[in-house]
Amino acid sequence: MTKRMEEKNYGLECRRCGCRHFYVIYTRRVLGGKLIRRRECRNCGQRMTTVEQEK
Repeated sequence: MTKRMEEKNYGLECRRCGCRHFYVIYTRRVLGGKLIRRRECRNCGQRMTTVEQEK
């Protein structure tokens, strides 16, 4: 891992256990070109919702 990558946190991190690996449970499109994804941590099962701008 490079020094630059160690200084910045890229991607999602589970709030409960710190894991960076998730399953996507479902994806839904909403008005305005956005995607809502429901994700579940592979390690502890904590769920979170992300809102992404579609390109």
